[in-house]
Amino acid sequence: MNYDMVLGVGCVGMNASVAVNMWNPNNILDVGRNLSFRFGLLILNQPINIQRDFMLCLWNRASVRVAVDGGANCWFHFLQGTDCVVPELVTGDFDSIKQNVISYFRSKGSEFIATPNQDETDFTKALREIQSIITSQNLQLDGVIAVCETAGRLDQILSNLNTLYKAKDILGNIPVYQLARDSLTWLLRPGSHQINVGDEIVKKRGWCSLIPLGAGVEHVTTTGLKWNLNNRLMEFGGTVSTSNTYSGDPVITVKTSGSLVWCMGLCDDET
Repeated sequence: MNYDMVLGVGCVGMNASVAVNMWNPNNILDVGRNLSFRFGLLILNQPINIQRDFMLCLWNRASVRVAVDGGANCWFHFLQGTDCVVPELVTGDFDSIKQNVISYFRSKGSEFIATPNQDETDFTKALREIQSIITSQNLQLDGVIAVCETAGRLDQILSNLNTLYKAKDILGNIPVYQLARDSLTWLLRPGSHQINVGDEIVKKRGWCSLIPLGAGVEHVTTTGLKWNLNNRLMEFGGTVSTSNTYSGDPVITVKTSGSLVWCMGLCDDET
């Protein structure tokens, strides 16, 4: 899949030589109606705080569903009291998953693949397993959604963000999104981007952030934000754009010479 064809929206040109990466987060947030968006779903080892009906819609619409180690516990408990919809695959080093959860999912047909390598996190290794599934089943995915909160242990939060940086070497041009109860996060790689956040989020003055991790980014220019950047250097110890919001235009543009984490708040009634 071409990186310029993300979230089911085609690439357009700013001029004859510059392609724009188009992003439409509402294709995730309104996934029940957007049947053209094809995605894999990962459940990481964190509490699932997403609204139940929306979470079940995500699950039912996913082309492939993977529980990552203790994420299997989270999914099991999320659906307690109902017939548990089992993941096709449970993966990880299995240091967190409970034995009764293993027994239950095995009895329901889930495949278990141990990934004991301690040089990578279970999240990163799970992306490798998804890539194997994509290859073996010839799947066409527009993205991978990892359900994980952005609160709690700082080391795990940073580790999850690090996986966004590593994902291109694993999945190629299939983007990875981190979905939490009140936020959606993904990586903007060097180039030009348009993010259609939608009128509802703009109307509610939702928050958004652009954050350089690991290294400074020399040139960043934006439009559509309340506090725009004009060819600014972004780096820790200098400028980072947190607690920003929108100027009123539902389409945000970002031109960046390096990779930036984009994180946006979601309206309460979206999830």
